[in-house]
Amino acid sequence: MIVSPITWSEETLPPTNASTNTPSGCPPGSQYITRARHTSLIHSTHTSLGTGHPGINETLSLLKDRCWWPNMATDVRRYVQGCTDCAMSKNPCHLPSGKLLPLPIPSRPWSHLGVDFITDLPASKNYTCIFVVVDRFSKSCRLLPLKGSPTAMEAAELMFNHIFRYFGISEDIVSDRGPQFISKVWKAFFARLGVAVSLSSGYHPQTNGQTERKSQEISAPPAATCPASA
Repeated sequence: MIVSPITWSEETLPPTNASTNTPSGCPPGSQYITRARHTSLIHSTHTSLGTGHPGINETLSLLKDRCWWPNMATDVRRYVQGCTDCAMSKNPCHLPSGKLLPLPIPSRPWSHLGVDFITDLPASKNYTCIFVVVDRFSKSCRLLPLKGSPTAMEAAELMFNHIFRYFGISEDIVSDRGPQFISKVWKAFFARLGVAVSLSSGYHPQTNGQTERKSQEISAPPAATCPASA
């Protein structure tokens, strides 16, 4: 995830009190922050619109750019792990119990793809949906903004015009069981091109794990920073 630079205001980063004894472990050029300001400073850094609720390491890195206090890493970890907005908007990344059966590793780029839709996003220039296409070999992705959920034919044409046109026709496409992907139109379109279409197991999106994870990375920051609808 790319985290944009954060602007530190005078209120966010208070001036050092001359009477405060700076511990010997404070790095040169970093401002020592007293205990009373730890939580408020972590909060303002983690929840800034410019950062989008980053993870533990990203939040800690942003703080270390300007300030320091003993046990900073522990305080940041506890705060981020307890962030309710993150807990509500970001799905768990740990593997479920049971035997893991990953998809075969492709032998070349853009031969085996994963696709997904991110829908119901806050409107930006009337765009509310993103078509996510992930190359399972390189893990690179293409994001196609849409002004609404497409039909099966429109989704197939997006694949042809924006993916196959530049990277060649793939061998296999894995998707969830969304209405576009279980459509006879979608299956027939790719059958004519000799492309196999596969569906993830019902209630087990981990089958298409790379694409699902990429969709979560893309959609989590807006969900965490945008206020809930009334």
